[in-house]
Amino acid sequence: MTDLIPPHGLIELSEVAADQRPLIEAFRANGSRSFQDAGSMAASREAYETSSAANGLAKDELALVEDVAIGSGDEQFGVRVYDPRAERSAADAVLVFFHGGGWVIGSLETHDAVCRRFATRTGLPVVAVDYRLGPEFPFPAAHLDCQRAIEWVRDESTARGWNAERIVTVGDSAGGGLATALAFLPSLAVDGTEIVAQLLLYPVLDLANESPSYAKIEEGFPLTANSMRWFAENFLADPADASDPRVSPLLAVELGDAPQPPAWVLSLGLDPLADEAIEYAGLLARNGTRVEHVHLPHHAHGLFTSAGKIRTGEEMIDRASEFLERVL
Repeated sequence: MTDLIPPHGLIELSEVAADQRPLIEAFRANGSRSFQDAGSMAASREAYETSSAANGLAKDELALVEDVAIGSGDEQFGVRVYDPRAERSAADAVLVFFHGGGWVIGSLETHDAVCRRFATRTGLPVVAVDYRLGPEFPFPAAHLDCQRAIEWVRDESTARGWNAERIVTVGDSAGGGLATALAFLPSLAVDGTEIVAQLLLYPVLDLANESPSYAKIEEGFPLTANSMRWFAENFLADPADASDPRVSPLLAVELGDAPQPPAWVLSLGLDPLADEAIEYAGLLARNGTRVEHVHLPHHAHGLFTSAGKIRTGEEMIDRASEFLERVL
């Protein structure tokens, strides 16, 4: 537990990868105000939108970008369809993307450029899910929305020319946890669909147990251990929900389990989530899952929403897309 692990202190800028160092240096010069320090949930959400717009990739042009509302009333959420194809084929796989933000911030807009790049890079349609956020809609609202989004993909597959039995789940951070859970948990399975691959981008996999990575990243980065605690407080209806396998899918995997869909897992050394991603990738591999695990020891959380300023973020989209080319 973190109270038994001595704090590591502030990590020197020289330890941060060169392409991310200017952003971290600017963050520290501006007072190291993390998500939980914005003063209100609205301010935190606005800051995330602003930073993603300022630091993200240029937006690729696509043949189709369409927003669709699903459900009604308090249960309504949205999806955004990105389709790069000039010609549609009913055999084409479809990527379903779940954005990060600790289940309480983030939107279609914060990850719009990322989804566009996955669509152009893979040549496949992408469906991004604008799931409901806590604390207004606590767990399990986000997970149920993501499950319903998979149902929508199934129901639209014929009309839109994609194959609901060739779905790839993709997500970063909290969205990576959603992508993980949708890939293998029976409680989130959708009849008539099949998950054929999963791209897990520095995912949240264990909210119930703080690994040594939490003690390592206590200050000096936009996402710290306290950020993760703040997200949990604002997302979970009950602290006991942290042990639900939908929230902490690492708890649902044991040695000897059946193989999962092929997985591409990214972990970052300067990230409180590093250890859980490393452990999860190892468990999958030992259970016979095809896994490609990339670990970047000198990068911090947030590569993809800052990929316009951090070249490695763009490179990781390329590497994840190349993995899909090999396994689909």
